Amino acid sequence: MALLALSLVAEVLVAEPLSNSWREQLTTDPEWQLYFLRSTQLQQLDQQQLDDELSQLPQTAPTLPARHLKFGFPTEPDSAFWLSDEASRIAKVVLSFQTPSGGWSKRTDMATQPREPGQLYGTEAGYIPTFDNDATSTQILWLSAFLPYASEAMRPELQQSIERAIRFVLAAQYPNGGFAQTYPLRGGYHDAITLNDNVMVQLLRLLQKVATEPQFAFVEADIKQQAQQQFLRGIELLLKAQIRLKGELTVWAAQHHPLTLSAVKARAYELPALVSSESAEVTLLLMQLPKPSRAVIQSVEAAVAWFKAKQIHNTEMQRSDSGVRFFKKAGARPLWARFYDLQKQQPLFVDRDGTIVRSMAELSIERQKGYGWYQSNADAVLKAYPVWQTKLGTQR
Repeated sequence: MALLALSLVAEVLVAEPLSNSWREQLTTDPEWQLYFLRSTQLQQLDQQQLDDELSQLPQTAPTLPARHLKFGFPTEPDSAFWLSDEASRIAKVVLSFQTPSGGWSKRTDMATQPREPGQLYGTEAGYIPTFDNDATSTQILWLSAFLPYASEAMRPELQQSIERAIRFVLAAQYPNGGFAQTYPLRGGYHDAITLNDNVMVQLLRLLQKVATEPQFAFVEADIKQQAQQQFLRGIELLLKAQIRLKGELTVWAAQHHPLTLSAVKARAYELPALVSSESAEVTLLLMQLPKPSRAVIQSVEAAVAWFKAKQIHNTEMQRSDSGVRFFKKAGARPLWARFYDLQKQQPLFVDRDGTIVRSMAELSIERQKGYGWYQSNADAVLKAYPVWQTKLGTQR
């Protein structure tokens, strides 16, 4: 396939963002109404805690914690760190930034200084708490990894924090199995079922770990059972959301409508489209299910066929201050565009203002350098596929 060609004239595509009107379609649905009520209550809980702190301080507005450039909170590689005083100190900082509702924010330094009274729980008000950019899921995994090494005095607090966070994740899942980008709900595109940056896959993997892995053995049995049930509900949602074009299953979008499951717009340069990297993570998750159903097998086979058809061979991408260039290189790792349009399934490039251009070279330098328009994540799917097929054959 052509690397950069896109048979669309440059234009500003009019794609309506997700509005809050979708909630109005559920006014008579008791399960969804309970979900919305719980979301509102948790948002009020977070706000009330901050208001109470401010009322006891000589200040009327909250201060900001320190910002951090990195996303997520990855676990450490060895036991030497977990046994150190530094690990205990960081754990206390992480605990201090857990919101009353149970989650964590992003872009916030959670390893240096504990949160102070009157501070926001994160540096970005619209993402407190959130699942975006690895937030909440990685804090849960970090704390659960540290738990066996913590002092006896600290363990009860850690266990309570982790269980509260897991309950928060369980509460955040939509009744149909999807996850929004942020919870409590914030409105707009944040309410879309979010695969972007692997939000939903990360949360489902977390629920699977809670239900099955020894590091969560301390979690109450009812929570573990609920985690397993909601993990399976999420898998069913992913199968339903896989996009079918001209009668053929393809892959997934970065954001899906909470009810119709159609692809929806996020930011101006994130139009409704097929996505390669997040779809690769969904496919790998489905391939790891121990006893795949016929629907799962069909989904995986369709996604693998799509990845095979779209891969770009013998091409290397290089970034510089002047933009991005492509070079022929034999044996280079395959590339896929990040986005593919929903009409011709060709690479889609959109500048920050929403203007579609014919190639990546026509994007502004800021967008060329500041976004991963080509990626290789799907290579892991194609490498795993033969093993999956062999395993599947032995199960039949």
